[in-house]
Amino acid sequence: MMQSSDGEKIALAAAWRLQRTGNFVAAFDRAQDALHRWPNSHALEHLSILALASCGATEAALDAFRASSLSANSNEDFQALEARLLKDLAFNGRANSEAMLVEAAAAYERVSQRTDGTYSLQNAALLWLLAGDAERATRLARSVASRVTEFNVPRDEEAAYFHWATQAEAALVLGDQALLKRAVAAANPLCRQNSWARSRTFLQMRRLSAVRADCADIVDGWYRPPVGLVLGGDSAPADLKSAAGIEGSDMPALAYCIGSGRESERDELAAHGIQLHVIYPDTPADKSKSASAEIGSRRDASGHCDTYTWSSLLLDEFDDRDRVCAETALGLSLGHADALSAPWVVLARSNGRWLSLDDADPRLIRAAITSQRTLPEDRSRYGFLFADAVSYSSLNATDTRRYWTNLLPRTGAAVLRRHSEAIVLRKTWGDAVHAVFRTATAAAAAALEIQAATAQLAEELERDRRLTFRIAVHYGPADHGYDPVEETPSIFGPQLSFAARIVPVAPPGGVFVTEPFAAQLSLEEANTMHCSYVGTTSLAKSYGRVRLLTLT
Repeated sequence: MMQSSDGEKIALAAAWRLQRTGNFVAAFDRAQDALHRWPNSHALEHLSILALASCGATEAALDAFRASSLSANSNEDFQALEARLLKDLAFNGRANSEAMLVEAAAAYERVSQRTDGTYSLQNAALLWLLAGDAERATRLARSVASRVTEFNVPRDEEAAYFHWATQAEAALVLGDQALLKRAVAAANPLCRQNSWARSRTFLQMRRLSAVRADCADIVDGWYRPPVGLVLGGDSAPADLKSAAGIEGSDMPALAYCIGSGRESERDELAAHGIQLHVIYPDTPADKSKSASAEIGSRRDASGHCDTYTWSSLLLDEFDDRDRVCAETALGLSLGHADALSAPWVVLARSNGRWLSLDDADPRLIRAAITSQRTLPEDRSRYGFLFADAVSYSSLNATDTRRYWTNLLPRTGAAVLRRHSEAIVLRKTWGDAVHAVFRTATAAAAAALEIQAATAQLAEELERDRRLTFRIAVHYGPADHGYDPVEETPSIFGPQLSFAARIVPVAPPGGVFVTEPFAAQLSLEEANTMHCSYVGTTSLAKSYGRVRLLTLT
C-alpha cells in the first residue's frame, strides 16, 4: 500500500508539472485537492498560494500566506513568499506602488539575512533599483554576482536555470551587458517548457530594462515557450505552407483544444511533451471513470486526467457546441499568452503530421470558427449581468425606500442608462438587477462602474447603513421570446439561469465572471480589464462546481 508521504510527493509533483507549464488554474486546484488529504504539508501549501498568485489573485494569496505557518519554515522559498507577493502587488500598478516596492525589497533583504539566500538577495537588489535606491541595489547585486558565477553552476537542469536567471538579473541591475549576454545565452537552452519560470523572469527583467534601457535588446532575447491553440481541419488556416513541423519548432508548454477532437491526436501532442487543456461543452461522462478526475456531479465544470486538464462550459443541446468551445479555447489561449508575455502559436494536423504556425492571424481564425455557425440568427450570444443588494431582505422600511430612491437610481440605473446602446434587455425585481449586453466589454464596464458608483455613494452614509452589490457576469447563447406576464419581448435560456446562480457566491462589492466571459473579453481585446482566477466554486441551488474569476 502507498504510504501517505509517497502519495503527497506524487501529488506535489503533479501540481508542479501543471505550474511549470503555465496551467496555473489546474495547479491551484490540484494543490488544493491534495491539501485536503495532507493539510499539514508546507510544500503543498506553498505551491497552492504560489499558483493562486500566478492566476492573478495576489491579494487573496497574500491573505492565505499570512494565515499559514510558512514563515516559520526554514526553507528560503517559503519564507520569501510574502515578499514575492508584495512585489507582485507593487508590479500590479497600485497607487502606492513605490512604497510597496520598498516594503517588498526590505522583506526580501530580511529573508536573505536569515537564510543567507542568494535568490532573496537578488530580488532585494532588483526592487531597490526600481524603488530608486541605485546605490543599495548595486551593492547587493555585486554580492550576488560574486556568489553566482560561471564556475559553480549546479548540475541539475532546473537549478542551473535559476542560477543563470539570478546572474542575468544581477547583471541587469549592474548594467553589465557582457555578463547579461553570457547569462542569457547559458539560460536559454534550459527548462524550455517551464513557462512559469521563464515568463516570470522575463517580465521582471523587462521592468528592470526600463531603468537599464541599454540592456533592453538583450532582455528581449530571453526565451519564453509559446502558448498554443489546437485547431481542427475546419478552423485551421487554409495555407499551411509556411508552417513548420512540430518537431522542428518551439513547443508550446500549454495548448488549448476542444473536446470533440480525437483522443489519439491529443495523445500524440502529449507524447511531444505538450500540456493540453481541453474545453468540453458539458461534463464528459467518461471522465467520472478516471481515477484522477475528481467528479462529484454531472455539472462539475473542471477536472484533470493523467495527460490533460479540462473544463466544461455547461452548454445545452441547442448551442453551437463545437463553435462555442472553439471560440472559448481561442480566447483563453490568447489571454494566457498575453498574461505571460509569451508567443502564440497554432497547431494543426495536415497530411498525417502536426504543424506549428507562429504567424497565424487570430481574427482570421475567429472568422473561420464563426463561419461554422449552425444556430438560427435569433439565438445569439450575449453578456449577462446579474446583481443583488447584500442583506436586502433584512432592511427596514426606511432603508428599503432609500435603496429604491437613492442607491438604485444613482448606481445601477445611472450606469445602465449610460450603456443603453449596448443593452438588449434590462429589468429589476426586488433587489435584483438584470441586464443583457451585446458585448462582453460593455457588460464588464457596466459591472465595474456599478461597483465604483456604489462604493462612492457608501462614503456618504454611516457605516452601518451602507448597502453593497454583488455582481456576476457570464457570456453565452440565449433565445429571444415573449414574456406573457409583463407582455414585453424577453430573452431566456439555461445560460441565464447559470449566470444567476453565480450571484450568491460573489463577494460583496466584487464581480465574479466565468471562463467563457474571460475568453470573450480577450477576443474583444478589452485590454484594460483583467480577470483573476479565484477557484472552483459550488454554485447556489446545487447548480454544480465551476471555475470563477474576479474582474478588475
